[in-house]
Amino acid sequence: MTRSIKKLVLLSAASLISLSLKAQFEDRVITDKHDTIACKLSRSMMGAYKYKTAKDDAIKVDMGNIREYYTGNKKLWVRRVYITSSRVPCFVDVVITGKLNLYEMSYKNAYYDGYLTYSSTSSSLGGGQPRSKTQYFVAKSDTAEVVLDDDLSRSRSQELLEAKLVPFIQDNKSVYDQYQAEKRVNPDGLKKLVEMYNSGK
Repeated sequence: MTRSIKKLVLLSAASLISLSLKAQFEDRVITDKHDTIACKLSRSMMGAYKYKTAKDDAIKVDMGNIREYYTGNKKLWVRRVYITSSRVPCFVDVVITGKLNLYEMSYKNAYYDGYLTYSSTSSSLGGGQPRSKTQYFVAKSDTAEVVLDDDLSRSRSQELLEAKLVPFIQDNKSVYDQYQAEKRVNPDGLKKLVEMYNSGK
């Protein structure tokens, strides 16, 4: 084998290894210091997420130092926000991002871990009893307001929307008029309003 062929083989092998590592660590976690870490996310049998980098052992995703994490395809995309109604940080699923963010949390998949934090996980965990309901939150910062709760009656839901959603959208006349025309807003309708708001229409 000539020297040039050997060099070509070595370069090809190095490229394959690099591509393999890139594919293996295509997920991301974002720390409190806003550092973005390439990693591989995994979920334990107990429901907790961990991340592994090329250099470290698996590290637990902790609300105290991780503000966001997501898979490479963003099918899983979770962000830490502060819910004003409970004054505690929560990990919530990202539904829409933009000038106005929309988040979702299903309480049947959440538990209270005893440290003033809620985390999405399997309901088989102990701790506080999970409630089977879904809430939607909107935010323009890391502090979010619950605006839709499928556990409330129709009248209470409308009161919640008027009190919490309207202040976020009333600066956009088209979106506010659309909300006023619909009056009743379900999750799909809420998504459309947020998308419309973010589009600037």
